[in-house]
Amino acid sequence: MAIFMTACLSGGNPQSSFTASDLEKTTWPDVVQKARGTSVSFAMWAGDENRNRFFKSEVVNDLQEKFGVTLNIVPLADTAEIVNKLLNEKQAGRTTGGSVDIVWINGENFRTAKQGGLLWGDFARRLPSISLYEPSAGETDFGTPVEGLEAPWQRSQFVFAYDTARIKEPPRSVEEFGKWIRANPGKFTYPAPPDFTGSAFLRHVLFHFGGGVQNFEKFDERHYAEASAKTFAFLNDIKPFLWRSGATYPNSPSELNRLFANGEVEIAMAYGATFASEAIKRSEFPDTVRTFLLDQGTIRNYNFLTIPFNSSNAPGALLTINYLMSHEFQMQQAKMLGSIYPHDLSKLTDDERAAAEALPRGEATLRADELAAHAIPEADSGYLERLEKDWRTQVLLK
Repeated sequence: MAIFMTACLSGGNPQSSFTASDLEKTTWPDVVQKARGTSVSFAMWAGDENRNRFFKSEVVNDLQEKFGVTLNIVPLADTAEIVNKLLNEKQAGRTTGGSVDIVWINGENFRTAKQGGLLWGDFARRLPSISLYEPSAGETDFGTPVEGLEAPWQRSQFVFAYDTARIKEPPRSVEEFGKWIRANPGKFTYPAPPDFTGSAFLRHVLFHFGGGVQNFEKFDERHYAEASAKTFAFLNDIKPFLWRSGATYPNSPSELNRLFANGEVEIAMAYGATFASEAIKRSEFPDTVRTFLLDQGTIRNYNFLTIPFNSSNAPGALLTINYLMSHEFQMQQAKMLGSIYPHDLSKLTDDERAAAEALPRGEATLRADELAAHAIPEADSGYLERLEKDWRTQVLLK
């Protein structure tokens, strides 16, 4: 992906001094006016090449044409990179003129940023586009109260994929996965945590051995110890039967997809219900590929956009986030990337609802009602942090 980088706006720019308190006293048209003709730096995960191209072209062009806003993409391999940078800037006293204006964030990174005082303020409820989302969308993020510090953006659900030409019936429970992996040595693997897809796979195993996701709403050390011990025992038990005997793991979902497409492994996975349909459309997967869920359900959540405490251009960030949350953008994203449309259909006009309902469903994408019936919430981010850390010592290095 081409990297759009420009110098940060100087700390003397009037937009740099616009605060969350100012937002309370400012009308939305005034925010839009303040944002026109400015530059906005957006730190986003860059692990999806198709998304990168979409943002580089359509999104950059749309923001310039509609609002005169220049969007500069700051690509991240891991969102923790920018959170650590913000921590360093705060410790150095850099309260204005920060390096980025928007961060695509959720989970443990949001929790760290909130605890560290790295976020701009309560802004989400002032965005016009927030009215399109169901109220619960912006309440918590991996168990952490949002309190308006980030705005819901996209909705995702974890799914697995298999090729119906090669597998008659895929495993649909953790126990069945264990049996299937032993019966098909070398044909399964998962991305190495802290990759978010690999980490999500681990959480599904943890939920199984911990009695269900309802037992993971708040972090409990004793419960984690019991459930993780069984989880790591399972992962170590299947390790010799994994791709390359578990000596190495894919670094990303993209790498896993390549192994799947090449027939080296028989099951792929992703934090996006439409990923297989999009891969078929790009001729990366054969048209016999389909997706499936666990009987116990798979994780469904929102990811968010936030503004750092020292943003150089808060008005520009607010306008850009509001646009990325809008019906117009979400329709475009759904058509271009196959993303799940995230809005509450009851909040739309008749024309908007009809357009959203008419969005094509890819041949490998499960029906919305089936996805919803198998949707389970995220756990407290404390489980995520510990599971990723302990997997390295308890599985990878064993």
